[in-house]
Amino acid sequence: MLAAPYLEIQRLRRSGQTGHALELLKMQRPTSDEDAFEAAVLLFTAGDYRSVLNVCSGHAWRSAWAVAMSHGLIAMLAHNDAPQALVHARAALPDKAMPSAALAFCLPLLHLDGSTGEALALMDQRLEPPPRDDPFVLTAMAETAAAAQQWLRAYQLACAVTALAPTDFRALIVQSMANYEFNNFHEALGNAQRANLAGPGAPPAALQMMRNHNRLGDFYGAISAFDSMAMEAGVPAGCHVELGKAYAGLGETRRAIESFRAALAADPNLLEAVRALLKIYLDSADHAAMAAFTRQYAAQLNSDIDSVLFQGLHQLQQGRIAEAVLQLRRCGELNVERQDAYAHLPWPVPEPRLRHDYEQLDLLRRRGKLTAAGLESLRTLQPYYDQSGNPASVFAPDGAAGVALRKALCEIAHYPDPAFDSAALTGHDYTALETKYDAENIVVIDDFLTPTALADLRRFCEEATIWKVYNPGGYTAALMIKGFTPRVLLAIADELRRRMPGVIRDYPLFQAWGYKYDQRLQGINMHADFARVNVNFWITPDAACEDKTTGGMLVYNQPVPQHWTFEDYNSNPPKLKAFLKVHGTQPLRVPYRENRCVLFDSSLIHVTDEVHFKPGFENRRVNVTLLFGRARGTE
Repeated sequence: MLAAPYLEIQRLRRSGQTGHALELLKMQRPTSDEDAFEAAVLLFTAGDYRSVLNVCSGHAWRSAWAVAMSHGLIAMLAHNDAPQALVHARAALPDKAMPSAALAFCLPLLHLDGSTGEALALMDQRLEPPPRDDPFVLTAMAETAAAAQQWLRAYQLACAVTALAPTDFRALIVQSMANYEFNNFHEALGNAQRANLAGPGAPPAALQMMRNHNRLGDFYGAISAFDSMAMEAGVPAGCHVELGKAYAGLGETRRAIESFRAALAADPNLLEAVRALLKIYLDSADHAAMAAFTRQYAAQLNSDIDSVLFQGLHQLQQGRIAEAVLQLRRCGELNVERQDAYAHLPWPVPEPRLRHDYEQLDLLRRRGKLTAAGLESLRTLQPYYDQSGNPASVFAPDGAAGVALRKALCEIAHYPDPAFDSAALTGHDYTALETKYDAENIVVIDDFLTPTALADLRRFCEEATIWKVYNPGGYTAALMIKGFTPRVLLAIADELRRRMPGVIRDYPLFQAWGYKYDQRLQGINMHADFARVNVNFWITPDAACEDKTTGGMLVYNQPVPQHWTFEDYNSNPPKLKAFLKVHGTQPLRVPYRENRCVLFDSSLIHVTDEVHFKPGFENRRVNVTLLFGRARGTE
């Protein structure tokens, strides 16, 4: 228990009155382990590490926790030996008399060691509820929650710190990180700027300022934050990455490459820099640089899903479909190995997501293509399907029933992908279509696919159980990186590039997806996309569409401003509507037709038209999208 003078020292420290606490500390020698450790905490928060070491080596520690923690602080501060400090901290933990401040010293040692789960368990078992009047403990807890990507918890703890100490550097950094994850980029930037005032030029504040300037499209602001950073201790690799993003956003490709290379020089395993360079080489069709880079960083590339994707797209860009199939199929396999579908399954499960999967498995059963495992999944879904009918319903069973439901919805039951060696596109005057596109930014192509290609793609979309991404707007998606890469689709992309070289050019295929709609719901909100060219086509038979004047899409021949962020143009329908209202732009309505393609500038605002399709799985509206090139940032 703290002596009365040390209770006052603790109160002053916790209230941010460090100077007064230090003055009082000079007049009062510690008489207990608790007093001495409070002195160490105060001196540590004041940045006087030499005096911390004097306390640790000069006090006659008695308690088991105190002896171990004093050795841990010496290892950390005198020898910069975090692993040895953790050994001592773990030795202290069995002593239940440890004060919360001592426990707080253990947390960063654990998550720096990669033992974030152990740190979270320590928080839950020994520091809940958190001491709301101790910024030191709250900050350590906030940083641990951030390391575990528990962003709401991290934000709440950091806010508790700044309520006590508004200029606490570490808490402001955690607030900035959390707000960034919440897509609150303006507030995240403000947090980082306040942290920079508290610690001018400190790399963590510079990094957060750069990240948020880049997300807001203020690339010069990001460069300015880099230039104002204190660089005596070296530049963190992440700051080089953000500098590269800023230069890339300004079209300064050479400088962007130099910055990403500098990041890899600082950290050769930094996947963010690896992916950024792959993206640049892909986007610029620099085949020689891409080949050299993939050889140099083969070890990092081959187990990273995004890097494998970019290599597959590079093969497709060169017309090597067989090689592209192997790489892109590997993306799907990696996602399955890492149980990606489980991680992204909404829980409770929305009724439309469950309905889609049940009806697809039932279709496979009727076609004699369902495996024993698939049949078991169908049986698992049956009772929930029997209760369904209301798209607002959700399902979240506990225990074994919950495990079985997750498995039924996440496992791949069937993946048909036969060879495709026929023509993919029908004969059109593609020169005339290119001329029309150049003049109007949009062309509509009927009878887009050959009958063989249409049948193969429709069969794949009906039968491949890869539709694992659910959107509350009323559609379930299959994404390229998660298995939406049948041979017929890659053949379509390759042939389109060769048929329309004046439009597709050397732009890589950066994204492809299929969207399958629930007839009871509406579909995709108003948005624009990041690409240069959007190829959108529909494959459900005409007989399924009950209103032949709608069912397709509305396209506004009004590109979104170049300076808008991804969130502005892709996820903010009210802002888009206001933009269109000011410009008085009216839409072009393209009604639904089977095998109709709408090819347009991807920066044009567009939205799904009213959807009136017959009930039944095979009547669901299915659209397929190919996005070529990159015209603006997605982050």
